[in-house]
Amino acid sequence: MRELTTITPTIGLFVWMFDRKGNLLVKKREQDESLPGDWDLPGGGVEKERAEKAKDERIVDMEVTREAYEETRLVIPDLGIMPAMYPVISPGGKDWAFGMNAGVCNHAPVKGTYRYVSPDELEKLVNGPIGDRLVSGYGKRMHRLCLCGIALYSPNSVYQSQAKEKLQEIWKGWNISPATA
Repeated sequence: MRELTTITPTIGLFVWMFDRKGNLLVKKREQDESLPGDWDLPGGGVEKERAEKAKDERIVDMEVTREAYEETRLVIPDLGIMPAMYPVISPGGKDWAFGMNAGVCNHAPVKGTYRYVSPDELEKLVNGPIGDRLVSGYGKRMHRLCLCGIALYSPNSVYQSQAKEKLQEIWKGWNISPATA
């Protein structure tokens, strides 16, 4: 009999926050973090100790709320017992990132370096130099996760369309469609 194995991916939980114009909030990584100076979404990995103590699905809401607060000092609204999550997976499936919508942010972060970006500004970040670019670069997990958030939740319908087009370009470059992936 064949022994079944399962993957043990790392799990990242990230939050999408927007300004009133529909721009997405991104944060600059601190010097004590991996890839310092690069940009990503507020959030981070589910800590092993917390995951091992989890009793139910509420760990997702607690972890994303904790991560967002630690990095921004913003209290995000309760995302619910089990918030809607949208995955973006690294090649090989060893690293899973989930984005969750926190909506329009009415207050500026009080910790760290932040900015709000449109889809076009996001593309400039993706192509920036290491140490001042979106983490990992074009078509990678964080890029797709940011575009997914804008496409799904930006209050700006033009930005939603632009983000969807950019995601389609990425998938087309892989010679696969979402339906066959």
